Amino acid sequence: MNSTGGNGRPGRPARLSRERIAEAALQGDVATLTMRELATRLGVSHSSLYRWVPDRDGVLDLVSGVMVERVLPEDEPDAGTWLDWLTRLAWAMHDEFLAVPGYAAHVARPHRHHPESFGRLRGRAVAAFRAGGADAQQAEQNWTVFGHGVVRWLAAAGSAPAEPPFGRYLDTLLRGLRCQDEERPHPLRPEAPATTTTSPSVGDQHLLALTRSLASESAKVRERACETISDWARSFDRREARTLASLLASAAVLEQDADCLESELNALGELSTAGLFDAADIAPLRRLPRDSVRPADVEHLDFLMEGYF
Repeated sequence: MNSTGGNGRPGRPARLSRERIAEAALQGDVATLTMRELATRLGVSHSSLYRWVPDRDGVLDLVSGVMVERVLPEDEPDAGTWLDWLTRLAWAMHDEFLAVPGYAAHVARPHRHHPESFGRLRGRAVAAFRAGGADAQQAEQNWTVFGHGVVRWLAAAGSAPAEPPFGRYLDTLLRGLRCQDEERPHPLRPEAPATTTTSPSVGDQHLLALTRSLASESAKVRERACETISDWARSFDRREARTLASLLASAAVLEQDADCLESELNALGELSTAGLFDAADIAPLRRLPRDSVRPADVEHLDFLMEGYF
């Protein structure tokens, strides 16, 4: 059978394939990859590459397909293996994502995830939580915390020396993801004091530490505080959530660092899912000009404005 390849000329061996394109893309930093650079690696013309992939996003879709295939365990999780299965998945993500420069940072940023590859990853992880006893809603929530938590840790690897070792972080993360009818700590909540109540709360000590960090002169410290708030979004009581929401809104209006602004808006979005603060608490956001927000982050601002004002 003759192959047309990507050039529409029967009988001529194709110089390109989707597999070759993905392999070449994985040979460098995907965060800074350009189509022209990729064409050079492949030894083809710039225009020839576009016959196979429409744009850079198309290349990254191919890369994601390869990466998801690499990290997914071959076996299916069940009631006895679901926790081990998720642990193996997380370590595979650790090894494979960090082996490709820029990939973890790319996945951690808000963007259009490839529905086929990441949909498969999500589906298998949700199935693992279901096998562990979580109902459908809890399994989806657990996947969100698990997926975001692992990817964000990996994206920060090497640039955040204060991060705990991955094994310790993963153990804490998985112990915090409760399943149906199991009395486990709330996702990523700090250890509760001996006299716990039924209401979620991180306590004044953690609240004070977060407020100090949000007011820090260091952009890195502010950004890490926002990431912590996002991770603990469902662990705050109403008073804590309203305090943090007010500070985040005011900080966003004054923020000069684009990455911090993204983190502040994202933290507000995560806090909003618990429904513990009101429009009045984030009123300063109405003073934030939409055109001052990066196009990739506008969705965070629009979500909050449409939901509260």
